[in-house]
Amino acid sequence: GALAVPAPDPAIPFPEGYRRPYGDSPFGPSLARTSTGGAIDPAALSGSESCGTSGCHAEIVEEWTPSAHRWASRSKFFQAIQHGMAANNGPESTRYCAGCHDPIALFSGAKNLYDEDLSSAGADEGVSCAGCHSIAATDVRGNADYVLEPPVPYLFERGGAGRETPFLGRFLVRASPELHRKSYARDLLKTPEFCGACHKQFIDREVNGVGWVQLQNQYDNWRKSHWFVPDAEGKAGVSDPRRTVSCRECHMRLTDGGDPAAGDAGDYNRSPGDGKHRNHRFIGANQWHPVLHGMKGGEEQVRLTEEWLRGETEIPEIADKWATGPAVALEIQAPPRALPGEQVVLKIAVTSNKVGHDFPTGPLDIIQSWIEVVVADAGGREVFASGRVDDRGFIQEGAFLFKAEGVDRAGNLIDRHNLWEMVGARFRRSLFPGITDAGEFRFACPSALARTLPAAPGKEVEVGVPAEARGPLSVRARLRYRKVDQTLIEYLYPGQGITAPVTDMAEAAAVIEVGEP
Repeated sequence: GALAVPAPDPAIPFPEGYRRPYGDSPFGPSLARTSTGGAIDPAALSGSESCGTSGCHAEIVEEWTPSAHRWASRSKFFQAIQHGMAANNGPESTRYCAGCHDPIALFSGAKNLYDEDLSSAGADEGVSCAGCHSIAATDVRGNADYVLEPPVPYLFERGGAGRETPFLGRFLVRASPELHRKSYARDLLKTPEFCGACHKQFIDREVNGVGWVQLQNQYDNWRKSHWFVPDAEGKAGVSDPRRTVSCRECHMRLTDGGDPAAGDAGDYNRSPGDGKHRNHRFIGANQWHPVLHGMKGGEEQVRLTEEWLRGETEIPEIADKWATGPAVALEIQAPPRALPGEQVVLKIAVTSNKVGHDFPTGPLDIIQSWIEVVVADAGGREVFASGRVDDRGFIQEGAFLFKAEGVDRAGNLIDRHNLWEMVGARFRRSLFPGITDAGEFRFACPSALARTLPAAPGKEVEVGVPAEARGPLSVRARLRYRKVDQTLIEYLYPGQGITAPVTDMAEAAAVIEVGEP
């Protein structure tokens, strides 16, 4: 207790003229709140680099630096969309996004009418070390439904003499780390419910002016999937850790290193001296932003992310309860033989094999995954193609596409991530864990080579075998993925020639003989 007595108070007053148009909560429409009920000094939640330069958590800070959490508030797309929301709904409405993307600015009171930047000192750290580790309670309603309790700093840890003699603060942390552990190492952080506070999203009337709409929801997807296994006593919401695959086991894989946080006596498969820590890269599906934003370590982050998307990542701690093979598997169902001029039906099956929640997940008005199919004859001449990307970055119309199409009150498509106007969806396609979907489009296929007709929604893919085709026919299919669709890119950055990179997650091939049966 004496070590913390002179520490500066993290509580600060809200800026003059701070408005509360969404009721009693000063941070609404976000559900985030502080244990004090008031604003928090940005200095109490920022300064993440010091966790590494102190000589303690250098490895973890290096992992966190190119992560999506680190850049959650500075993403070019987040910034553009946030300012669009402020222009349409008022600056205070952006608190809805800030609870998860920009908590330092939110709790400082910066999301307000008189702050054009909608930011604060330290806010460029996104989800900072202290911002995440200071969360003391959560609710799985989502929309940042958590309580943040500012950490209790040690004497000299920050402010005043601490800035002149930081080694004294570090020495005290090492000499008596109990307070540090209490502030930053809560058991809550190890639970899926901790992740669920942000990895579940909805819109309500206070945002769209109409009513409740479910958006992305990784937590409930996982909770209702086969990856969650109840404990033997069947207690509500309690899993059997030996058979359940949890969020952190996938996205925070155990990593060898010398971090002081290594070891854990609480996990069934770990020990205090195992020399491993939870990796803070939070590898998922963001294979563009690390290089788009020039993040330090971004290229390695992309490499690991693409490896993850293809299902090539090995995680020993869950090898006995996870699947093998691709993250999402692809299979071509084709007849062994076709007659010249005959209509050939292809079915492409897509199976969620390793993914712990819906695939794809996240904002499906932006993210895209689709099947590309190409059929060629023995001479390499193209017979049929679907799912190609044109030279402007747009996917061929009618492709088999995983996506969501939200609509506003007038029925207009939500295509600028303008979620504040969304009242429902006219289409949604994604894969639940363990489920198979199949190519269900019917193409009016031509009989001439190297010609492709747009696909119309239907049941199957039909390929016309031209009489002059030389067999056999080769069929190639790829499951493709990109983080941002071209429509949004063109809206935000018109004419700049920017396109999102595409990752091929899975491939399949088949051969169809051509001739008499």
